[in-house]
Amino acid sequence: MSERLVDRIPFAKIVAVLAVTFGVSLGLCGLTFVLSSGGGSGGIFVGLGLLELISMALSAAGLLVTLFAWVLLTAVGSFGQNVSQPQKLFDEKEETKHDKTL
Repeated sequence: MSERLVDRIPFAKIVAVLAVTFGVSLGLCGLTFVLSSGGGSGGIFVGLGLLELISMALSAAGLLVTLFAWVLLTAVGSFGQNVSQPQKLFDEKEETKHDKTL
């Protein structure tokens, strides 16, 4: 039996990586703001701040797209399942193999 597409895509890993990226970018953005506002040379941190803002925006957009794709694939994939049929825990080949050894 082939797996559904929603089961093959590692949504949990993708969301974890994007959430960590967003959190680190948010923390570094705050740190950059504190460091740039304290001294007179705030121009050094402008490039780093822009990089962090871009990283935050991309990871937030990635989180939203991943959430939308997960909901869509879960909803579409549930229509094609035959839930009324019983599930087999073991293949017939395994059952006959164990019976022969006894």
